[in-house]
Order: sequence, then structure tokens, then C-alpha cells
Amino acid sequence: MSLSNKSIIESLLYVSGNDGITVVDIKKIINIPSDEIHKLMRQMKNEYDSNADRGLTIKKFGEKYLLLTKKDNYEIISKIFDIKIKNPLTQSLLETLAIIAYNQPCPLSKIESIRGHNASTLVDRLIELGLVNNLGRSDTIGRPYVYEISQKFFDVFGIKSINDLPKIDFEKLNINDEDNFDFFGSENEVNE
Repeated sequence: MSLSNKSIIESLLYVSGNDGITVVDIKKIINIPSDEIHKLMRQMKNEYDSNADRGLTIKKFGEKYLLLTKKDNYEIISKIFDIKIKNPLTQSLLETLAIIAYNQPCPLSKIESIRGHNASTLVDRLIELGLVNNLGRSDTIGRPYVYEISQKFFDVFGIKSINDLPKIDFEKLNINDEDNFDFFGSENEVNE
């Protein structure tokens, strides 16, 4: 009996669990081109999502694919299993991530001036989570490290580019000079 590529991929997704699996890993088992694997993943996702009798879906986070329970089934499952959805992003991490997203490439000093205190631990955690990339040192005075959001950021938040971030309505904020406005409220840069 010959197994289909979809069957093998489904099994790989299942055993990879929360770690997920990359196309590179799948290619080690199934010797087909990467674009064919991506195509099969899209087909499988569509098959799962369009069938109300299926409780699973496929999601891509960064470079990894995961087999997950459909969101609509969570309430039912949580009645039997003590499942807690953990959000690894605290308010401080989200604020730091937003500062980097809106100001990239962004040096640590900019993050700290907006937040008002040391942010190096927060930036390190965002790098660890794969949401931020260290671009290396800037050519400016002091040669600080600069940071940008990663591809995983776009995947996790479901946006395609930096242009998809919410726009700031400066009129509603009563800000006359948006070039000198710091989105996160650094008082010395706001024109009142």
C-alpha cells in the first residue's frame, strides 16, 4: 500500500505537535519541491476548514506549519480539559513590539526613551520569541544595535506588510505636527 503525500504530511503535522514542522523537515521525508509542499498544505487547510465535520485546521506561524484545533471547538473542549490559552506577550512586550514596528529600524535608546525605562530584557525576549530581528549596529554615534520586526510578526498578527499596521488619526488626537508626534506619548515630542 502506497501512502499519499497528504497522508504523510498530516502524520508529520500530528506528531510535531506544538513545535510544528517546516517545509525543510517535510522535504527530508517526501522528496518533492517546496512549492508543491506549500500547495499541498493550502489544499489540506482548505479541506479542513471547509468541512464542518472536521475539528482541525492547519496554521502557519513563521516558517512552521501546525495542526490545530479549530477555534470554534475551543469552548466545547475546555469543558472536559483544563486548557488555558497562554499568551506569551505581556503588555510590556506588546508595547515594545509596537514601538519597534512603528519606528523600525529602531535603536534600543528610542524604545527606552518612549517607554521611560530599560527595555533590553524585553527586546531580548521578543528576539527569543522570533518576533524581532537584531539588524546589527547602526552607523550613528555610539553604534547602537537596531531592531526590526520579523516575518514571524507578520504571520502571527496576520498582516502582509508594515503598511497594514493601523494608521494613526492625528486629527482625533488633536496633534498638529505628526512628524514630531511620538505614537507612544513621549511628552517632549508632542505639540500641544
